Amino acid sequence: MSDFALVLAVALAGGLASVLRLTLSKWHGWLPWGILLANSAASLGLGLALHLAQAGQPIVVAGICGGLSTFSSVVAASGEYLRGRLWLKAALYTALSFAIPFTALTLGAFVGPLLLN
Repeated sequence: MSDFALVLAVALAGGLASVLRLTLSKWHGWLPWGILLANSAASLGLGLALHLAQAGQPIVVAGICGGLSTFSSVVAASGEYLRGRLWLKAALYTALSFAIPFTALTLGAFVGPLLLN
């Protein structure tokens, strides 16, 4: 794949994943569940991408996972909870936003080889 084709593929994948993240971000209950899901799915994808051929990794990692995940939304939501003195929500959302995506990344890293064999 040429450098230009790779850049184009990453841009297209990232754009589509960003639209998916925007759609998921509308799922907002007691916590912003959609962003938590988007970040967790991106982390799972990163774990699985560890086992992809080198040619596909930039498209999945930078494009799909990069477009789907967003740390700034986590920080913004936690900041709003702190500003509103919703200490429990801020702490819980921040903790879940690290614990669940990390678990998804670990799961993807261990399940990837099983799926590819």
